[in-house]
Amino acid sequence: MTKFIDPATDFGFKRIFKDEEITRGFLNALMHREYPDVNIAKVTITDGEIDETSKETRRVVYDVHCETDTGEEFVIEMQNDSQNFFSERIVFYLSRAASRQQNKGYMTYVDKSGKEEKTIKKAWDYHLKNIYGVFFMNFKDEAHPKKLSHFALMETKEHYIDTHVFQYWKIQMPFYREMKASDCKDDIDKWIFNLSNMSEMETSLSFTKEIPLFMRLEELASYSALSPAQQMQYDDSFHNYVSYHGQMQYKYDKGRAEGIAEGKIATARLMKADGEPAEKIARYTGLTIEEIQKL
Repeated sequence: MTKFIDPATDFGFKRIFKDEEITRGFLNALMHREYPDVNIAKVTITDGEIDETSKETRRVVYDVHCETDTGEEFVIEMQNDSQNFFSERIVFYLSRAASRQQNKGYMTYVDKSGKEEKTIKKAWDYHLKNIYGVFFMNFKDEAHPKKLSHFALMETKEHYIDTHVFQYWKIQMPFYREMKASDCKDDIDKWIFNLSNMSEMETSLSFTKEIPLFMRLEELASYSALSPAQQMQYDDSFHNYVSYHGQMQYKYDKGRAEGIAEGKIATARLMKADGEPAEKIARYTGLTIEEIQKL
């Protein structure tokens, strides 16, 4: 067993990001790259997980929700596999978080004597608290190979942000696994580098002298610091994680083999239609004479 738990597992991800001090430190480092003056003083884990009915999805996607001291919302998610319409899914869940803010439009009225108290519905003016999404991607987006990307609703010519309400980050963890510690340029690089590589680190996390909070992260993520019951939970979570990826690799290998076989058959049919001898077709495709005769 490795020294540190793997944040790509359900147990590992939630153990780390349900710690409010760790999450606050991570979010401040993330925000400071774009907004150096922002300082999140406190976060509260709200535990509002995305409602997923598919058991298979719960093996791939884990998320933690939190609010800052100023009422802003963060959704932090681990996505272990690529999927169609990933960006659209992000927009959907951030929009759903925004729609929940409409239900907070109530105010309490107390008359001048201080005796009569009424609760009335306040007209909603669409004033939304900012909603941020942080999406760890345990895979590469080959179409957009960038380790850390920031997205916002932006005017396309002059490139100014129209509203700060919706913003999100995509973090492609495999790129951080290809880096050296010396490649990290700022605090958020150091955070993601440790989170991406900790399951393979044998002694300690990097940058603990520069960022003291990493000592807390070390203690939190240490497998030996878990109770026997927590170790069993982690082992089950890790088994599910490895099992899922094994199944996906099997499906990929099977699909690839089937695709190659279909390609050989298609080539053989074309060559046969052109009158090529079976021996030549067999040499070019690897099919047997008997298989070619059946086509």
